Amino acid sequence: MNISLVRYNISYYIKTLRFIAPLLVFIVFFFIHHQTTNTPIWSSYYISAVAIFILSNWIGTSFINSEDTTQQFITRLHVKNENIYHVSKIISILLLIMPFYILLVFYPILTSFFARNLTTIEVLVALIINFLFSLMGTSISIFFNTDLHNQKNNTLPLQALVILITVIPISMIFENNTFVRFATYFLPPVNFFAGRLHYLNDEIFMVDYRFMLFILYSLGYSLALIVIYILLIRKKK
Repeated sequence: MNISLVRYNISYYIKTLRFIAPLLVFIVFFFIHHQTTNTPIWSSYYISAVAIFILSNWIGTSFINSEDTTQQFITRLHVKNENIYHVSKIISILLLIMPFYILLVFYPILTSFFARNLTTIEVLVALIINFLFSLMGTSISIFFNTDLHNQKNNTLPLQALVILITVIPISMIFENNTFVRFATYFLPPVNFFAGRLHYLNDEIFMVDYRFMLFILYSLGYSLALIVIYILLIRKKK
């Protein structure tokens, strides 16, 4: 991967100032979320992970639409490889999100926010969960690239709907509806771990086959979306 290209992407995005709105919302969420101490560990981390999913979706969309059309053309000519160009943008988004979830994972630990100390494995688990949530949010956000849509169409309502039905456990709400339950398998597995994390509260997290399944499913789902996106955007161009 061209590191200088990733550095250019991030620098260009920062200069557009599009990051300010999501940053301000994150700051508000951060202070509200950490108002109460001795909160259940895994419920707190799940809320943080969902926030990262929404934030990565927001930043991803603003990032993917930040580069001017003429500048895109110049950058593509310079890179000479369409796949590297698009993958570098996705990596840039993930790097932009990383400081947010690192802060959300380590701040409660360093400030004794929780009732007990976390094990090294638990800290690693929290980082993995947040990374996967940011990856899922990013892999969805890139589909709201205006290059894939008519510039006059406002995709914000659709994007908000996708986030809403992904975050809300609709399979529990419509547990007797077979079609709805089947349809949820095509959504990002954001709620896959919700019940377990809420049930654990302050118990020690045990890495088992369900956690490994969550990792594989989340990675596979996100990578599949990224491949589909690259195929679509290249065909569009």
